[in-house]
Amino acid sequence: MKAKNQARIFSSTKTALQDAVPLRTPYSVHIDVCSVCNFRCSFCFQSNQAALKEKGVKLGLMDVTLFKKIVDDLTDFEDKIRKIKIGNHGEPTLHSKLPEMIAYSSSRNVAEEIEMFTHGAKLNPELNLAIVEAGLTRINISVEGLTEEDYLKTAGTKIDIKEFVQNIEHLYNNRKQLRIYVKIVDVGMIEQEKQLFYARFGDICDEIFIENVVPQWPEANKFDVETTGMYGQKVHGYKHVCPFPFMYLHFNLDGTTSGCTLDWSREVLIGDVSKESAREIWQGERLRDLQIELLEKRRSKINICDRCMAPMVCTVDDLDDDCERLLELIRV
Repeated sequence: MKAKNQARIFSSTKTALQDAVPLRTPYSVHIDVCSVCNFRCSFCFQSNQAALKEKGVKLGLMDVTLFKKIVDDLTDFEDKIRKIKIGNHGEPTLHSKLPEMIAYSSSRNVAEEIEMFTHGAKLNPELNLAIVEAGLTRINISVEGLTEEDYLKTAGTKIDIKEFVQNIEHLYNNRKQLRIYVKIVDVGMIEQEKQLFYARFGDICDEIFIENVVPQWPEANKFDVETTGMYGQKVHGYKHVCPFPFMYLHFNLDGTTSGCTLDWSREVLIGDVSKESAREIWQGERLRDLQIELLEKRRSKINICDRCMAPMVCTVDDLDDDCERLLELIRV
């Protein structure tokens, strides 16, 4: 197998967050260019149509002008953004202007890396060459099954497995600067299935990993936190402080800005990039107030945050032991 067997969060050198907060420049910026998805994965909020209707969340495509405005705003920060991350709540390859947005991000030279998250089912030779030439530097492909029956059961979608693999192989063979990460979630996989996954994708990507199934979305049932996280990391119990609002900015397709990528219903908003700059939001009172509330260990009082397991299972960062010191720094 050519690929390195490694979880994506360990693919780059990490700085201890507790030693860096408060950041004058966010580590990463997440841009949800498309909140629509053609999959209905059972573990994702997209499969809960009743909840989507109840929350009245607008789904659709981000306007290219707004996307470019966000990227332009990033030039105002003192430091270069480590990553622009494209895709989160939906499937970015459904946006016809995706290569144009990647190319614009690359041309502005505001980030060290331009990364995309996708289920990969819409990849094809034409799109592959377009995103490579546009300057995409990393793609994370989520495999939802090893058979067509698996996809129908898990994602409610029919796909051609052979064609799916061939398109990833084509991307790999034409990737240039692009690094490819392929992962699958271990939902009762037997050893034979794991070996099939490695055999099928291990020579057509740069990194590969079998992630643990965890309750990533706030709507998921809670579980015993004395266990293993998504990336194989040891979970040491409840975290009072969610690290995410201290690390990055997340822009929804309409410009509203969430304190966390997992807030798909947009209930904890810290700004609106269509009306203010990214830097104003990062340095603004709404984000600062959210950070203070977390450092005061009042996460259980914040809507959505109160039932979210992601701080324990989706990251290795932990600010709990540094609350008092960080409060003094942030309140200045």
